[in-house]
Amino acid sequence: MRPSLLIALTAATFAAAQESPLSPSDQALTRLLQAEQPQADWFAPEFLAQVPFETIAAQLAGIRKAYGAFVRLDTTQGQPLTVFERGTLLVTTAPVDAQGRLTSFGAVPGPASAAAQPTAPSQASSLLTHIFKPDQVDAALFAPDFLAAVPAATLQETVDSVRAQLGAYVRVDVSKPVPQVIFERGAINVTTFTLNNQGKISGLVIAPVTPEVSFGSLTEAQAAFAGLPGRVNLLVREVGSSQPLAALNPGRLLAVGSTFKLAILGELQAQINAGQRAWTDEVTLEETDKSLPSGTLQNEPAGNRYTLRDLAARMISVSDNTATDLLLRTVGRAGVEARLGQTAIPNTRELFALKNPANLELLRAYRSAGLNRAERRSVLAQAATAPLPSVSVFAGGPVAQDVEWFASTERLCDLMADVAPLPETQLNLGLAAPSDFERVSYKGGSEVGVLNLTTQVTTKMGRVLCISATWNDVRALNEGQFFALYGALLKLLR
Repeated sequence: MRPSLLIALTAATFAAAQESPLSPSDQALTRLLQAEQPQADWFAPEFLAQVPFETIAAQLAGIRKAYGAFVRLDTTQGQPLTVFERGTLLVTTAPVDAQGRLTSFGAVPGPASAAAQPTAPSQASSLLTHIFKPDQVDAALFAPDFLAAVPAATLQETVDSVRAQLGAYVRVDVSKPVPQVIFERGAINVTTFTLNNQGKISGLVIAPVTPEVSFGSLTEAQAAFAGLPGRVNLLVREVGSSQPLAALNPGRLLAVGSTFKLAILGELQAQINAGQRAWTDEVTLEETDKSLPSGTLQNEPAGNRYTLRDLAARMISVSDNTATDLLLRTVGRAGVEARLGQTAIPNTRELFALKNPANLELLRAYRSAGLNRAERRSVLAQAATAPLPSVSVFAGGPVAQDVEWFASTERLCDLMADVAPLPETQLNLGLAAPSDFERVSYKGGSEVGVLNLTTQVTTKMGRVLCISATWNDVRALNEGQFFALYGALLKLLR
Protein backbone atom coordinates (compact mmCIF):
# COMPACT_ATOMS: atom_id res chain seq x y z
CA MET A 1 0.00 0.00 0.00
CA ARG A 2 2.99 2.27 0.35
CA PRO A 3 6.32 2.21 -1.47
CA SER A 4 9.12 1.26 0.88
CA LEU A 5 12.25 0.67 -1.20
CA LEU A 6 13.23 4.31 -0.79
CA ILE A 7 11.71 7.00 1.39
CA ALA A 8 12.36 10.26 -0.45
CA LEU A 9 11.41 13.79 0.52
CA THR A 10 12.53 16.17 -2.20
CA ALA A 11 11.81 19.66 -3.43
CA ALA A 12 14.85 20.31 -5.63
CA THR A 13 17.27 18.30 -7.76
CA PHE A 14 20.84 17.15 -7.51
CA ALA A 15 23.09 15.45 -10.04
CA ALA A 16 26.67 15.37 -11.23
CA ALA A 17 27.34 17.17 -14.49
CA GLN A 18 27.74 14.94 -17.48
CA GLU A 19 30.94 15.73 -19.34
CA SER A 20 31.11 12.88 -21.84
CA PRO A 21 29.50 13.03 -25.32
CA LEU A 22 25.86 12.02 -25.42
CA SER A 23 25.14 8.38 -26.19
CA PRO A 24 22.39 7.53 -28.73
CA SER A 25 20.03 6.82 -25.84
CA ASP A 26 20.84 10.15 -24.18
CA GLN A 27 20.40 11.97 -27.49
CA ALA A 28 16.97 10.39 -27.90
CA LEU A 29 16.00 11.35 -24.35
CA THR A 30 17.18 14.94 -24.73
CA ARG A 31 15.32 15.37 -28.01
CA LEU A 32 12.16 13.88 -26.51
CA LEU A 33 12.12 15.95 -23.33
CA GLN A 34 13.12 19.25 -24.95
CA ALA A 35 10.38 19.12 -27.56
CA GLU A 36 7.07 20.93 -27.19
CA GLN A 37 5.43 18.19 -29.25
CA PRO A 38 6.96 14.68 -29.54
CA GLN A 39 6.99 12.92 -32.89
CA ALA A 40 5.73 9.39 -33.43
CA ASP A 41 8.77 8.48 -35.56
CA TRP A 42 11.00 8.98 -32.51
CA PHE A 43 9.64 5.66 -31.19
CA ALA A 44 10.24 2.15 -32.49
CA PRO A 45 7.19 0.43 -34.02
CA GLU A 46 7.24 -2.34 -31.39
CA PHE A 47 7.04 0.30 -28.63
CA LEU A 48 4.08 2.02 -30.30
CA ALA A 49 2.38 -1.35 -30.68
CA GLN A 50 2.35 -1.64 -26.88
CA VAL A 51 1.82 2.02 -25.97
CA PRO A 52 -0.18 4.19 -28.39
CA PHE A 53 1.51 7.44 -29.38
CA GLU A 54 -1.41 9.46 -27.99
CA THR A 55 -0.80 7.91 -24.56
CA ILE A 56 2.92 8.72 -24.71
CA ALA A 57 2.19 12.33 -25.68
CA ALA A 58 -0.32 12.68 -22.84
CA GLN A 59 2.15 11.25 -20.32
CA LEU A 60 4.90 13.63 -21.48
CA ALA A 61 2.49 16.55 -21.17
CA GLY A 62 1.76 15.39 -17.62
CA ILE A 63 5.49 15.36 -16.83
CA ARG A 64 5.89 18.94 -18.10
CA LYS A 65 2.87 20.06 -16.08
CA ALA A 66 4.21 18.47 -12.89
CA TYR A 67 7.93 19.21 -13.26
CA GLY A 68 8.15 22.29 -15.49
CA ALA A 69 10.50 22.76 -18.43
CA PHE A 70 13.32 20.35 -19.18
CA VAL A 71 16.71 21.76 -18.07
CA ARG A 72 19.37 19.14 -18.76
CA LEU A 73 20.27 15.46 -18.74
CA ASP A 74 22.68 14.35 -16.01
CA THR A 75 23.70 11.03 -14.50
CA THR A 76 23.58 9.68 -10.96
CA GLN A 77 25.03 6.33 -9.95
CA GLY A 78 25.43 5.43 -13.60
CA GLN A 79 21.78 6.10 -14.55
CA PRO A 80 20.36 9.00 -16.58
CA LEU A 81 18.77 11.72 -14.45
CA THR A 82 16.47 14.17 -16.24
CA VAL A 83 16.50 17.57 -14.55
CA PHE A 84 13.45 19.81 -14.82
CA GLU A 85 12.60 23.21 -13.33
CA ARG A 86 10.75 21.66 -10.38
CA GLY A 87 12.26 18.23 -9.90
CA THR A 88 13.91 15.22 -11.50
CA LEU A 89 13.09 11.87 -12.99
CA LEU A 90 15.49 8.93 -12.77
CA VAL A 91 15.36 7.07 -16.09
CA THR A 92 15.13 3.33 -15.45
CA THR A 93 15.06 2.25 -19.08
CA ALA A 94 15.48 4.08 -22.41
CA PRO A 95 17.11 1.78 -24.99
CA VAL A 96 17.18 2.76 -28.66
CA ASP A 97 17.31 0.75 -31.87
CA ALA A 98 19.80 1.14 -34.72
CA GLN A 99 17.81 4.14 -36.01
CA GLY A 100 18.01 5.93 -32.65
CA ARG A 101 14.33 5.33 -31.89
CA LEU A 102 13.27 4.59 -28.32
CA THR A 103 12.20 0.98 -27.88
CA SER A 104 10.92 1.57 -24.32
CA PHE A 105 10.93 4.30 -21.72
CA GLY A 106 10.57 4.15 -17.95
CA ALA A 107 11.24 6.69 -15.20
CA VAL A 108 10.64 7.17 -11.49
CA PRO A 109 10.84 10.32 -9.34
CA GLY A 110 14.47 11.31 -8.84
CA PRO A 111 16.48 12.79 -5.98
CA ALA A 112 16.96 16.38 -4.84
CA SER A 113 18.65 19.36 -6.60
CA ALA A 114 22.28 20.23 -7.20
CA ALA A 115 21.48 23.90 -6.82
CA ALA A 116 21.22 23.57 -3.06
CA GLN A 117 24.33 23.36 -0.91
CA PRO A 118 25.04 20.78 1.82
CA THR A 119 24.93 21.97 5.43
CA ALA A 120 27.55 21.92 8.16
CA PRO A 121 27.53 18.66 10.20
CA SER A 122 26.50 20.38 13.45
CA GLN A 123 23.64 22.20 11.76
CA ALA A 124 22.50 19.03 10.00
CA SER A 125 22.59 17.09 13.27
CA SER A 126 20.47 19.69 15.04
CA LEU A 127 17.87 19.94 12.28
CA LEU A 128 17.61 16.18 11.77
CA THR A 129 17.07 15.77 15.50
CA HIS A 130 14.23 18.30 15.34
CA ILE A 131 12.66 16.35 12.48
CA PHE A 132 12.85 12.80 13.80
CA LYS A 133 12.77 13.12 17.60
CA PRO A 134 9.47 14.96 18.31
CA ASP A 135 6.10 13.29 17.76
CA GLN A 136 5.06 16.09 15.40
CA VAL A 137 7.22 17.37 12.54
CA ASP A 138 7.64 21.14 12.58
CA ALA A 139 6.77 22.26 9.04
CA ALA A 140 8.38 25.64 9.75
CA LEU A 141 11.79 23.97 9.36
CA PHE A 142 11.15 23.49 5.63
CA ALA A 143 11.33 25.87 2.69
CA PRO A 144 8.05 26.89 1.00
CA ASP A 145 9.02 25.23 -2.30
CA PHE A 146 9.76 22.00 -0.41
CA LEU A 147 6.34 22.05 1.24
CA ALA A 148 4.73 22.78 -2.11
CA ALA A 149 6.20 19.53 -3.42
CA VAL A 150 5.94 17.53 -0.18
CA PRO A 151 2.96 18.63 1.98
CA ALA A 152 3.33 18.68 5.76
CA ALA A 153 0.95 15.71 6.04
CA THR A 154 3.24 13.63 3.81
CA LEU A 155 6.25 14.64 5.91
CA GLN A 156 4.47 13.51 9.04
CA GLU A 157 3.38 10.24 7.43
CA THR A 158 6.96 9.47 6.38
CA VAL A 159 8.42 10.16 9.83
CA ASP A 160 5.66 8.11 11.48
CA SER A 161 6.42 5.26 9.09
CA VAL A 162 10.13 5.36 9.89
CA ARG A 163 9.45 5.24 13.63
CA ALA A 164 6.93 2.42 13.22
CA GLN A 165 9.59 0.35 11.46
CA LEU A 166 12.66 1.29 13.49
CA GLY A 167 11.41 2.38 16.92
CA ALA A 168 12.15 5.53 18.89
CA TYR A 169 14.77 8.11 17.87
CA VAL A 170 18.18 7.66 19.53
CA ARG A 171 20.67 10.08 17.93
CA VAL A 172 22.15 11.50 14.71
CA ASP A 173 25.58 10.29 13.58
CA VAL A 174 27.35 12.78 11.28
CA SER A 175 30.76 11.10 11.54
CA LYS A 176 30.08 8.79 8.59
CA PRO A 177 30.45 9.76 4.90
CA VAL A 178 26.64 9.68 4.73
CA PRO A 179 24.92 10.97 7.90
CA GLN A 180 22.68 8.50 9.70
CA VAL A 181 19.71 8.85 12.00
CA ILE A 182 19.87 6.06 14.58
CA PHE A 183 16.71 4.49 16.03
CA GLU A 184 16.12 1.68 18.53
CA ARG A 185 15.90 -1.05 15.88
CA GLY A 186 17.90 0.33 12.99
CA ALA A 187 19.00 3.43 11.12
CA ILE A 188 18.40 5.46 7.98
CA ASN A 189 20.93 7.12 5.70
CA VAL A 190 20.45 10.81 4.94
CA THR A 191 21.68 10.79 1.36
CA THR A 192 20.77 14.44 0.69
CA PHE A 193 20.25 17.30 3.13
CA THR A 194 20.36 20.89 1.89
CA LEU A 195 19.22 24.34 3.04
CA ASN A 196 18.20 27.44 1.14
CA ASN A 197 19.62 30.93 1.78
CA GLN A 198 17.19 31.43 4.66
CA GLY A 199 18.36 28.29 6.45
CA LYS A 200 15.19 26.36 5.60
CA ILE A 201 15.39 22.72 4.48
CA SER A 202 15.16 22.64 0.68
CA GLY A 203 16.20 19.04 0.02
CA LEU A 204 15.98 15.84 2.04
CA VAL A 205 16.36 12.26 0.86
CA ILE A 206 16.49 9.33 3.29
CA ALA A 207 17.02 5.67 2.56
CA PRO A 208 17.22 2.47 4.61
CA VAL A 209 20.63 1.37 5.81
CA THR A 210 21.10 -2.02 4.22
CA PRO A 211 23.86 -4.34 5.43
CA GLU A 212 26.29 -5.81 2.94
CA VAL A 213 25.12 -9.33 2.06
CA SER A 214 26.27 -11.81 -0.58
CA PHE A 215 25.38 -15.42 -1.24
CA GLY A 216 27.42 -18.24 -2.73
CA SER A 217 24.44 -20.49 -3.44
CA LEU A 218 20.64 -20.63 -3.45
CA THR A 219 20.83 -22.96 -0.46
CA GLU A 220 22.66 -20.28 1.50
CA ALA A 221 20.14 -17.64 0.43
CA GLN A 222 17.17 -19.79 1.40
CA ALA A 223 18.67 -20.42 4.84
CA ALA A 224 19.12 -16.67 5.38
CA PHE A 225 15.45 -15.98 4.63
CA ALA A 226 14.45 -18.89 6.89
CA GLY A 227 16.36 -17.25 9.75
CA LEU A 228 14.11 -14.17 9.79
CA PRO A 229 11.62 -13.96 12.67
CA GLY A 230 7.91 -14.33 11.98
CA ARG A 231 6.58 -16.03 8.84
CA VAL A 232 8.52 -16.02 5.57
CA ASN A 233 7.73 -17.33 2.09
CA LEU A 234 10.30 -17.57 -0.68
CA LEU A 235 10.13 -18.88 -4.23
CA VAL A 236 12.73 -18.82 -6.98
CA ARG A 237 11.71 -20.65 -10.12
CA GLU A 238 12.17 -20.54 -13.86
CA VAL A 239 9.08 -19.21 -15.60
CA GLY A 240 7.26 -22.10 -17.26
CA SER A 241 8.66 -24.67 -14.85
CA SER A 242 6.87 -26.19 -11.89
CA GLN A 243 10.14 -27.14 -10.19
CA PRO A 244 11.50 -24.45 -7.84
CA LEU A 245 15.16 -23.53 -7.68
CA ALA A 246 14.63 -22.40 -4.08
CA ALA A 247 11.47 -22.63 -2.00
CA LEU A 248 10.40 -21.79 1.53
CA ASN A 249 6.69 -22.36 2.23
CA PRO A 250 5.84 -21.23 -1.32
CA GLY A 251 2.21 -22.37 -1.11
CA ARG A 252 1.38 -20.69 2.20
CA LEU A 253 -0.94 -17.68 2.17
CA LEU A 254 0.58 -14.55 3.67
CA ALA A 255 -0.40 -10.88 3.55
CA VAL A 256 1.28 -9.24 0.55
CA GLY A 257 0.14 -5.59 0.62
CA SER A 258 0.13 -3.83 -2.73
CA THR A 259 1.50 -6.78 -4.67
CA PHE A 260 -2.15 -7.86 -4.98
CA LYS A 261 -2.42 -5.10 -7.59
CA LEU A 262 -0.86 -7.53 -10.08
CA ALA A 263 -4.25 -9.29 -10.12
CA ILE A 264 -6.01 -6.04 -11.07
CA LEU A 265 -3.51 -5.43 -13.87
CA GLY A 266 -4.00 -9.01 -15.07
CA GLU A 267 -7.78 -8.66 -15.14
CA LEU A 268 -7.52 -5.31 -16.94
CA GLN A 269 -5.22 -6.84 -19.55
CA ALA A 270 -7.64 -9.74 -20.05
CA GLN A 271 -10.61 -7.43 -20.58
CA ILE A 272 -8.64 -5.32 -23.05
CA ASN A 273 -7.50 -8.42 -24.95
CA ALA A 274 -11.13 -9.56 -25.09
CA GLY A 275 -12.16 -6.24 -26.64
CA GLN A 276 -14.24 -5.17 -23.65
CA ARG A 277 -12.04 -2.17 -22.94
CA ALA A 278 -9.15 -0.19 -24.45
CA TRP A 279 -6.06 1.27 -22.83
CA THR A 280 -7.24 4.70 -23.98
CA ASP A 281 -10.64 4.42 -22.24
CA GLU A 282 -11.07 7.13 -19.62
CA VAL A 283 -12.37 6.92 -16.03
CA THR A 284 -13.65 9.82 -13.93
CA LEU A 285 -12.22 10.38 -10.45
CA GLU A 286 -15.00 10.74 -7.87
CA GLU A 287 -14.56 12.12 -4.37
CA THR A 288 -15.61 8.74 -2.96
CA ASP A 289 -12.73 7.07 -4.84
CA LYS A 290 -10.04 8.89 -2.89
CA SER A 291 -7.92 6.70 -0.63
CA LEU A 292 -4.83 7.31 1.50
CA PRO A 293 -1.29 7.35 0.05
CA SER A 294 0.87 5.83 -1.35
CA GLY A 295 0.43 7.78 -4.55
CA THR A 296 -0.80 11.28 -5.30
CA LEU A 297 -4.06 10.88 -7.18
CA GLN A 298 -6.03 11.47 -3.97
CA ASN A 299 -4.84 15.09 -4.13
CA GLU A 300 -6.34 15.72 -7.59
CA PRO A 301 -9.77 17.33 -8.12
CA ALA A 302 -12.82 15.10 -8.42
CA GLY A 303 -14.09 15.12 -11.98
CA ASN A 304 -10.66 14.71 -13.56
CA ARG A 305 -10.50 11.94 -16.15
CA TYR A 306 -7.66 9.45 -16.59
CA THR A 307 -6.93 6.78 -19.17
CA LEU A 308 -6.73 3.16 -18.08
CA ARG A 309 -3.08 3.13 -19.17
CA ASP A 310 -2.28 6.13 -16.97
CA LEU A 311 -4.04 4.58 -13.98
CA ALA A 312 -2.26 1.26 -14.52
CA ALA A 313 1.13 2.97 -14.64
CA ARG A 314 0.39 4.83 -11.41
CA MET A 315 -0.90 1.68 -9.71
CA ILE A 316 2.18 -0.39 -10.50
CA SER A 317 5.08 2.08 -10.62
CA VAL A 318 4.26 4.18 -7.52
CA SER A 319 1.57 1.93 -6.02
CA ASP A 320 -1.04 4.71 -6.17
CA ASN A 321 -3.95 3.54 -4.01
CA THR A 322 -6.58 5.83 -5.50
CA ALA A 323 -5.62 4.75 -9.03
CA THR A 324 -5.92 1.17 -7.81
CA ASP A 325 -9.45 1.69 -6.51
CA LEU A 326 -10.48 3.40 -9.76
CA LEU A 327 -9.25 0.42 -11.76
CA LEU A 328 -10.84 -2.11 -9.41
CA ARG A 329 -14.17 -0.26 -9.77
CA THR A 330 -13.73 -0.37 -13.55
CA VAL A 331 -12.84 -4.04 -14.03
CA GLY A 332 -15.03 -5.38 -11.21
CA ARG A 333 -14.00 -7.51 -8.26
CA ALA A 334 -15.11 -10.96 -9.42
CA GLY A 335 -12.30 -11.46 -11.94
CA VAL A 336 -9.66 -10.01 -9.61
CA GLU A 337 -10.83 -12.25 -6.75
CA ALA A 338 -10.66 -15.28 -9.02
CA ARG A 339 -7.07 -14.43 -9.93
CA LEU A 340 -6.16 -14.04 -6.26
CA GLY A 341 -8.18 -17.06 -5.16
CA GLN A 342 -9.99 -14.96 -2.54
CA THR A 343 -13.53 -14.01 -1.57
CA ALA A 344 -14.82 -10.42 -1.35
CA ILE A 345 -11.54 -8.51 -1.26
CA PRO A 346 -11.51 -4.89 -0.03
CA ASN A 347 -10.26 -2.03 -2.11
CA THR A 348 -7.55 0.12 -0.50
CA ARG A 349 -9.97 2.71 0.92
CA GLU A 350 -12.11 0.02 2.53
CA LEU A 351 -9.02 -1.65 3.97
CA PHE A 352 -7.85 1.59 5.58
CA ALA A 353 -11.34 2.26 6.95
CA LEU A 354 -11.50 -1.20 8.53
CA LYS A 355 -8.18 -0.50 10.26
CA ASN A 356 -9.49 2.78 11.69
CA PRO A 357 -10.08 2.35 15.46
CA ALA A 358 -13.11 4.62 15.09
CA ASN A 359 -14.74 1.91 12.94
CA LEU A 360 -14.24 -0.96 15.39
CA GLU A 361 -17.77 -2.31 14.93
CA LEU A 362 -17.20 -2.59 11.18
CA LEU A 363 -13.99 -4.52 11.81
CA ARG A 364 -15.82 -6.91 14.10
CA ALA A 365 -18.52 -7.43 11.49
CA TYR A 366 -15.88 -8.08 8.82
CA ARG A 367 -14.22 -10.69 10.99
CA SER A 368 -17.56 -12.31 11.84
CA ALA A 369 -18.43 -12.60 8.14
CA GLY A 370 -15.52 -14.97 7.63
CA LEU A 371 -15.59 -16.35 4.08
CA ASN A 372 -19.28 -15.56 3.55
CA ARG A 373 -19.09 -13.48 0.39
CA ALA A 374 -22.47 -11.76 0.73
CA GLU A 375 -21.91 -10.78 4.37
CA ARG A 376 -18.40 -9.56 3.69
CA ARG A 377 -19.53 -7.48 0.69
CA SER A 378 -22.17 -5.89 2.90
CA VAL A 379 -19.51 -4.84 5.41
CA LEU A 380 -17.23 -3.53 2.66
CA ALA A 381 -20.08 -1.41 1.28
CA GLN A 382 -20.31 0.28 4.68
CA ALA A 383 -16.52 0.65 4.90
CA ALA A 384 -16.54 2.43 1.53
CA THR A 385 -18.03 5.54 3.16
CA ALA A 386 -16.64 5.14 6.69
CA PRO A 387 -14.04 7.65 8.00
CA LEU A 388 -10.42 7.06 7.06
CA PRO A 389 -7.83 6.89 9.86
CA SER A 390 -4.95 9.24 10.55
CA VAL A 391 -1.59 7.87 9.45
CA SER A 392 -0.53 8.07 13.11
CA VAL A 393 -2.70 4.99 13.70
CA PHE A 394 0.05 2.90 12.08
CA ALA A 395 2.94 4.39 14.06
CA GLY A 396 2.69 1.90 16.92
CA GLY A 397 3.01 -1.32 14.93
CA PRO A 398 0.82 -3.63 12.83
CA VAL A 399 -2.91 -2.84 12.84
CA ALA A 400 -5.63 -5.44 12.13
CA GLN A 401 -3.21 -7.55 10.12
CA ASP A 402 -6.00 -9.98 9.22
CA VAL A 403 -7.49 -7.25 7.02
CA GLU A 404 -5.22 -7.59 4.02
CA TRP A 405 -4.78 -9.32 0.68
CA PHE A 406 -3.37 -12.83 0.99
CA ALA A 407 -1.44 -14.81 -1.60
CA SER A 408 1.26 -17.44 -1.88
CA THR A 409 4.53 -16.76 -3.63
CA GLU A 410 3.50 -19.44 -6.16
CA ARG A 411 0.42 -17.43 -7.10
CA LEU A 412 2.34 -14.16 -7.18
CA CYS A 413 4.83 -15.61 -9.66
CA ASP A 414 1.90 -16.78 -11.81
CA LEU A 415 0.33 -13.32 -11.66
CA MET A 416 3.62 -11.63 -12.53
CA ALA A 417 4.26 -13.98 -15.48
CA ASP A 418 0.89 -12.96 -16.91
CA VAL A 419 1.61 -9.21 -16.91
CA ALA A 420 5.43 -9.00 -17.07
CA PRO A 421 5.43 -8.07 -20.79
CA LEU A 422 3.39 -4.93 -20.04
CA PRO A 423 5.46 -1.70 -19.89
CA GLU A 424 3.73 -0.71 -16.62
CA THR A 425 5.62 -3.46 -14.76
CA GLN A 426 8.96 -2.17 -16.05
CA LEU A 427 8.76 1.44 -14.84
CA ASN A 428 9.91 0.71 -11.28
CA LEU A 429 12.58 -2.01 -11.15
CA GLY A 430 12.59 -2.42 -7.37
CA LEU A 431 15.94 -3.73 -6.13
CA ALA A 432 17.15 -5.14 -9.46
CA ALA A 433 20.07 -3.33 -11.08
CA PRO A 434 19.19 -2.61 -14.74
CA SER A 435 22.71 -3.49 -15.84
CA ASP A 436 22.43 -7.00 -14.35
CA PHE A 437 19.51 -8.19 -16.50
CA GLU A 438 18.08 -7.93 -19.99
CA ARG A 439 14.59 -7.19 -18.65
CA VAL A 440 13.03 -6.60 -15.23
CA SER A 441 9.38 -6.52 -14.15
CA TYR A 442 8.59 -5.70 -10.52
CA LYS A 443 5.86 -5.10 -7.96
CA GLY A 444 6.18 -4.87 -4.20
CA GLY A 445 3.84 -4.25 -1.32
CA SER A 446 4.05 -3.35 2.34
CA GLU A 447 2.40 -2.05 5.45
CA VAL A 448 3.66 -2.24 9.02
CA GLY A 449 4.40 -5.93 9.65
CA VAL A 450 3.89 -6.91 5.99
CA LEU A 451 6.38 -6.93 3.12
CA ASN A 452 6.50 -8.61 -0.28
CA LEU A 453 8.87 -8.21 -3.23
CA THR A 454 8.10 -9.98 -6.51
CA THR A 455 10.42 -9.64 -9.52
CA GLN A 456 10.60 -11.38 -12.87
CA VAL A 457 13.95 -11.07 -14.62
CA THR A 458 15.41 -12.14 -17.92
CA THR A 459 19.10 -12.87 -17.43
CA LYS A 460 21.86 -12.05 -19.89
CA MET A 461 21.84 -15.76 -20.79
CA GLY A 462 18.13 -15.67 -21.61
CA ARG A 463 16.74 -17.43 -18.54
CA VAL A 464 13.42 -16.03 -17.26
CA LEU A 465 13.14 -16.28 -13.48
CA CYS A 466 10.62 -15.23 -10.85
CA ILE A 467 11.83 -14.26 -7.38
CA SER A 468 9.08 -13.66 -4.82
CA ALA A 469 9.60 -13.24 -1.06
CA THR A 470 7.07 -12.35 1.64
CA TRP A 471 7.63 -11.51 5.31
CA ASN A 472 4.88 -11.14 7.93
CA ASP A 473 5.33 -10.53 11.65
CA VAL A 474 3.31 -9.14 14.55
CA ARG A 475 6.06 -6.54 14.99
CA ALA A 476 7.33 -3.85 12.64
CA LEU A 477 9.83 -5.39 10.20
CA ASN A 478 13.46 -4.54 9.67
CA GLU A 479 12.93 -3.75 6.01
CA GLY A 480 16.58 -2.90 5.41
CA GLN A 481 17.58 -6.43 6.39
CA PHE A 482 14.99 -7.94 4.05
CA PHE A 483 16.05 -5.70 1.17
CA ALA A 484 19.68 -6.71 1.70
CA LEU A 485 18.81 -10.42 1.50
CA TYR A 486 16.60 -9.95 -1.55
CA GLY A 487 19.15 -7.75 -3.32
CA ALA A 488 21.89 -10.30 -2.70
CA LEU A 489 19.63 -13.03 -4.11
CA LEU A 490 19.10 -11.00 -7.28
CA LYS A 491 22.87 -10.54 -7.60
CA LEU A 492 23.36 -14.28 -7.28
CA LEU A 493 20.88 -14.94 -10.09
CA ARG A 494 22.10 -12.35 -12.62
